[in-house]
Amino acid sequence: MREPGTFDAVIVGSGFAGSWAAKELTEAGFRTLLLEAGPLLTPGDIPVRNHRRDGISSGPGDWQSQRIQHEHPAFLERGPHLFVDDGEHPYETPAGLPFYWIRGMQVGGRSLTWGGTALRLSPHELDAADLDGCELRWPLRYRDLTGAYRAVEEMMGLCGTAEGMARLPDSSFRTRGGPLTPAEQDFQLGYRATGTRPVPVRYIPDMPRQGEWPGHTMQATALAAAIRTGLLRVRTDSVATQVTTDAQTGLATGIRYVDTRTRTVRHARGRVVFLCCGTIETARLMLNSRGDRHPDGLGNSSGWLGRGLMDHPVLYADGILDSYPPVSGYDPSFRQSGLLVPPPTREQDNVRPFGIWANLQRRTEAGSGAPLGFFSAQGEVLPYWGNRVTLSERRDKWGVPVPVIECRYGSHEKRQYEAMRAAVEHAATVVGLRITAIAASLTAPGLNVHELGTARMGSSPGTSVLSSENRCWDCLNVFVTDGACFPSAGWQNPTLTIMALSARAGRIAATLLRESTY
Repeated sequence: MREPGTFDAVIVGSGFAGSWAAKELTEAGFRTLLLEAGPLLTPGDIPVRNHRRDGISSGPGDWQSQRIQHEHPAFLERGPHLFVDDGEHPYETPAGLPFYWIRGMQVGGRSLTWGGTALRLSPHELDAADLDGCELRWPLRYRDLTGAYRAVEEMMGLCGTAEGMARLPDSSFRTRGGPLTPAEQDFQLGYRATGTRPVPVRYIPDMPRQGEWPGHTMQATALAAAIRTGLLRVRTDSVATQVTTDAQTGLATGIRYVDTRTRTVRHARGRVVFLCCGTIETARLMLNSRGDRHPDGLGNSSGWLGRGLMDHPVLYADGILDSYPPVSGYDPSFRQSGLLVPPPTREQDNVRPFGIWANLQRRTEAGSGAPLGFFSAQGEVLPYWGNRVTLSERRDKWGVPVPVIECRYGSHEKRQYEAMRAAVEHAATVVGLRITAIAASLTAPGLNVHELGTARMGSSPGTSVLSSENRCWDCLNVFVTDGACFPSAGWQNPTLTIMALSARAGRIAATLLRESTY
């Protein structure tokens, strides 16, 4: 029998993972509580992508309370109010190892600020063999995700084209996206490599939908669907501090959290718990959830909790297209227009595959009006044991230990930079781009806002935190479906996979709730 006041499911975090878990659980008929650390916003709080808001200064001295968040390239375009105050949400890093933890705390999470790129992982990433001593294999196969991928893509309204490429599986597309510029058309025709070719970017458009919410937000899609069931309760301004567990069974009983408006500690009881608060926050919450049955943190019997932290490092190059005239009327956004070059099918130089994005002839140089071109290559950090999240003795204003983030690039990433640079320089020659600036190093860890790992999925409890169903080996009624669950990163942007994994896990949890006595 369920205790009075107990929900079927308690979810921490209302972003991509939390909203999709809520959708699946409520549509299956289960009463669900969604805890969100931040406030509820309105559609008017979300600016149009890639349009810098008037009246906002860009000087670093103007953002002393957001010095870390200000480093993100889209900080001003998306709006500083959608990023956290660094002073109120501290973290620590070892000397000489900066990590830029870019965060947004509000209902919908980072769906309010993301770029919209939506790519499936391919069988290659899910079946990848060992490299540099790192165990990379996922515990599920591509066929296990295809149904969830399709469900997410159809609801989100993915733009793109079917291409039949091994390293970039086709998706369910609603539209083709915008037209290519003359320079992009020439690049597409002229680029030659073994087993790959430039294809139109794949993205979620931001055209307003539910209640004028931009289409890339959870309020316009999964979260809206969950609310329509009448079975979802959302509690804002609620900071989760600990997963509570039963002393005898070790199973989760709910979430202890702080109501930040009243500064009171409360307890939300649930038959199952979903942790969807973001890779680093999820690791912190699990590490802080110690008990007699979980002395080193919830799910840490393998020792992998907090370890294997990853990001997607990027190399940028800008230049001038001397042989092309300026044009107008094309979408200038970087990841919502132009071309994507998937990795070739052959392996190269003992580095993991990476993709290249091309945005050509869509912007002009200030003053001269010359058409500009931009390339970026995005690769993969390996899940090193030493890249990790631990807890400091210092505590934040809500009494939770501050996370310590330790992340460094290794020899693989150094080789990857060289391979990326050579590939981008070659791509520039194809279209006659005169490179005027190219990054001397990969972006610093964290700046791409693709932090992954720390509660990895795996095939056994001795080498991982989660099973192939995203269930915690040591606490089977706890699911982790945000980026923390990734055992390896792949080169693709992770958001589509996070949503698909969460939708799949939500359906699994619904089946367990029907059959179990949790």
